[in-house]
Amino acid sequence: MQSGRLLLLLLAIGFTEPALALRCGNKLVQRGDPMPKVLKYCGEPVATQTRSIVRRGIPRSRVFRDRDLRGFSDEELLINDRSYVEVLVDEWTYNFGPRKLMRIIRFENGLVADVTELGYGYRD
Repeated sequence: MQSGRLLLLLLAIGFTEPALALRCGNKLVQRGDPMPKVLKYCGEPVATQTRSIVRRGIPRSRVFRDRDLRGFSDEELLINDRSYVEVLVDEWTYNFGPRKLMRIIRFENGLVADVTELGYGYRD
């Protein structure tokens, strides 16, 4: 009996979507997706918020370090740590009804950066 439950739990874990993903119908929205794709798959959000933030440093293209030192890395290097870059942040709130969790999708410069779960939704 215990082994059956363990097998079921392992199967459920194996079929879960990525942590930074949101399923809209049968489509998956995940980190890096553009705003128009999210709008197409998920529809209009119930609320939106837009603001600008300033981050330190100007990101360069991704580089790979020597394999012998630390393996490959996709960290972005900064040109100058005294430089600043403005980032446009949009947050869209989705209400999928009282039986599903609400979600906030955070975009940075038009691309999905984060998906946060809220409490259960509500009826319109």
